[in-house]
Amino acid sequence: MTANPSHAGEALGRYREHLAEIQTERDQLKVRDRTYGTIRVVLFLLALLFWLVGYYGDITIAQPIGWAAFIGFIVAVVLNEPVRDRLDALRRERSVFRRLVARIERDWDRLATTSLSRQLGEVELPAGQRDAAADLDLLGRASLFHLVSMTATTPGIRTLASWLTGPAIASDAIERTKAIETLAPLREERLRFYVTARKVAESSGDPDRFTHWATGPRWLASRKWLSGWANVSAILAIVFVISMVLGFLVLGSATWFKVGLFGLLGVGIINVTLTGVALGPAHAIFSIAMASRGAVDDYRELFAAAERLPTDKDANNNNTGNNDAGGIAHLRKIRETLVAGPRSAAAGMLALQKVAAAGALRQSAATFLIYLPLQAFALWDIRVLKRLEQWQENYSDVVAGWFESLGQFESLMSLAALRDEYPSWTTPEWKNDSSDRSVEAIEIGHPLLPDEVRVRNDVTVGPPGTLLLVTGSNMSGKSTMLRSIGLNVALAGTGAPVCATRFALPSIELATSIRVSDNLSEGVSFYMAELHRLKQVVDHARQLAEKKTECCCFYSTKSCKARTVANGKSQ
Repeated sequence: MTANPSHAGEALGRYREHLAEIQTERDQLKVRDRTYGTIRVVLFLLALLFWLVGYYGDITIAQPIGWAAFIGFIVAVVLNEPVRDRLDALRRERSVFRRLVARIERDWDRLATTSLSRQLGEVELPAGQRDAAADLDLLGRASLFHLVSMTATTPGIRTLASWLTGPAIASDAIERTKAIETLAPLREERLRFYVTARKVAESSGDPDRFTHWATGPRWLASRKWLSGWANVSAILAIVFVISMVLGFLVLGSATWFKVGLFGLLGVGIINVTLTGVALGPAHAIFSIAMASRGAVDDYRELFAAAERLPTDKDANNNNTGNNDAGGIAHLRKIRETLVAGPRSAAAGMLALQKVAAAGALRQSAATFLIYLPLQAFALWDIRVLKRLEQWQENYSDVVAGWFESLGQFESLMSLAALRDEYPSWTTPEWKNDSSDRSVEAIEIGHPLLPDEVRVRNDVTVGPPGTLLLVTGSNMSGKSTMLRSIGLNVALAGTGAPVCATRFALPSIELATSIRVSDNLSEGVSFYMAELHRLKQVVDHARQLAEKKTECCCFYSTKSCKARTVANGKSQ
């Protein structure tokens, strides 16, 4: 066993330096923000004072001074806005760097935020994967997920969690590894992406609900009479307005004016009634598809971040090797889905943004007075919904792929940070020979432990049909070593580097029986719960044996221990 020196010190120093720069800039901007705040208050109060004196105190010279103070107030507001926007951006940047630092320092309290823990808890996994995730600390508070994750959006969190808990398949892992190695040197691009992802996560609607709407049926298509009435009501409103104008200004006829007035009121009453009675589902669709105009723009910005991905041309210009070329090939698929072509995610969100601009009339206090007559006399919401469903028809078959690619992109960006921070961690070797199905590790360490206390071991598990029996006294590191193997298998499956000098493995799936608990409410004892878990593992291993594409690596500690207590003595 050998101790492991720190290899992430350079990255940690770099992150702390960035944090110090951010804090310095924030302190300077806070001073400017407070100054602008004081100026705004003073100028506004001066404007009120001089207006009162000028308009009610018969001191006319005070009136222009009041207006000058008010103009100064408006200028101060305009100048203050970029300062506050920059402070908000720095807050997100600080959050990113604090998480990067916390990952290296293994500060689980800072990493396992309430919102992220809730999102992880909502990730749906098969029973076996959920058990392995709990036993090996793949998800949860002090877990592998928190060590490697810089994900912020729901698709990214879900994708990375599924990679960590799913089977480690050689072909998938090799492709991801090449992409990760391509992204690892792109530090500035990755940092900008992390910040943008956090902005999207804070402000945008639920992508799952959006995808469900986009791929579902069109509400207005089965209610075509609403579109017809929207057109008829707009025409009638125009006719009635013309009647009022003719009657009042041209013909001087009260009859024509009254016909136009009452007709216009009738159209308005019908449309307002329809808005309250029939258009509730339409407004629900607006809240899903266009949570706000800003939310659509945020996702467009995040998708557009894929523009910074390297291309085949970059590979040729840099004379990169086959590994980088393979990584770029994988990233090219993501790039094509997110930003290339007329039906890419960026193009789709740009088109949706135009619809959202029309729908935003009802959401803004500044434009609500424009929205009211448009809705009352022309059913504006129906017109927006019609455009929205045209968008839905054009993009419904590709929307799910957008967010799937976004999840992959965000996961690869997260794992690229690990590759950059730990250059001494090795790239796993994958065994394609079906006759060699053992896991071999040299100087393998537990990746969740801090660098300065980690202990490394050489270990081999397999081939199939063999058993590795680990014995030792209490607290001697038996479970730690076993979990080291499982955690590094999970890392290898994602395409990330592993905490070892050498790590060779076949395509493999993990199964565990470690943290088993009883269930008294269902009458299941601890002993029976362990038997149930073992049966699940055996059944799953048999299924994998029939497939012959991957093998099962099973971990258990103190299986089927039975203990009774009688008369105060343990038996």
